[in-house]
Amino acid sequence: MRFALISFGYCLAACSLAGEEAAPPDPARALATPPITRCINLGSALEAAYEGEWGYTVRKEDLIQIREAGFDTVRLPVRWSAHAQAAPPYRIRSAKLQRVQEIVDWTEALGLNIIINVHHYDALNEDPDAHEPRLEAIWDQLAAAFAGASDRVIFETLNEPHSNMTQARTDALNRRLMQRIRRDHPDRWVILSTANWGNLEALEQARPDYDPRAILTFHTYSPFEFTHQGAPWTEATETGIDWGDASDLKAVRADLDAAHAVQTRQHMPVFIGEFGVYEGVSVAARAQWTRVLRTEMEARDLSWCYWDFAGSLKAYDMDADAWIPEIKAALLD
Repeated sequence: MRFALISFGYCLAACSLAGEEAAPPDPARALATPPITRCINLGSALEAAYEGEWGYTVRKEDLIQIREAGFDTVRLPVRWSAHAQAAPPYRIRSAKLQRVQEIVDWTEALGLNIIINVHHYDALNEDPDAHEPRLEAIWDQLAAAFAGASDRVIFETLNEPHSNMTQARTDALNRRLMQRIRRDHPDRWVILSTANWGNLEALEQARPDYDPRAILTFHTYSPFEFTHQGAPWTEATETGIDWGDASDLKAVRADLDAAHAVQTRQHMPVFIGEFGVYEGVSVAARAQWTRVLRTEMEARDLSWCYWDFAGSLKAYDMDADAWIPEIKAALLD
């Protein structure tokens, strides 16, 4: 959940060191239709070091509310790195796997898709050489644990790699992870991570191997100074920033046109895995931005996942135990 930029020249330099390169896209390949249409993130739960630390614990009744509202997918961010051994064989704590399995069982019973990802692996971003083998071992265990799951379970390799995880390095890691996942999951949908905090520019620079059941992704909180104004974990301290004039709308459309162009060029679906506005912004302004983003995404056949259900960019008010009407309408009307 952060927006950053990377220079094109820097990526070109990194790509020259990447070693393995993807084959150029084949124009004869058909674009598959992904199972995700409208999705919401279950943020601030298992992405914390322990569930509940950030004020939210996933409940089955939440998933019922999500399904009845009209969503078809939830995205479950999990900080697996906080629950795996630091040294080989990097075993994941059984209690964490069992908890995720419980949530997966709930979603499957309700007919919801669920995206399981690796979230907040900060040490990997700073020291990829040391931590890439650990991530590969984590995915080996996840692939084994969910080998019998239905097609409603979707994997996402890594959330928002950044710092030393360049896009070239992320592309190479995605290839290795996909090879490992495909041993037990030849047809499962897999979302491939995008570097530089998951931003659009990195998506445009990505060179993924084609896979008919792979999805490309990026996140948008643009303009960050509007969507995160006043959020205490950012530097966007100025408040009272407006959004929605003609230049703002033009920028949104240009970004989503660029994302659609990637989808067309790569012959793989593009999924906006996160977008949202901090709860400190007025509900009317949050709803306006959200509605514009959502309708422009759908106009371009781009699937999306709102951040988030009950965290600090919430669509659902846990105190009232009810949807925030303006945000719900912006997402689903």
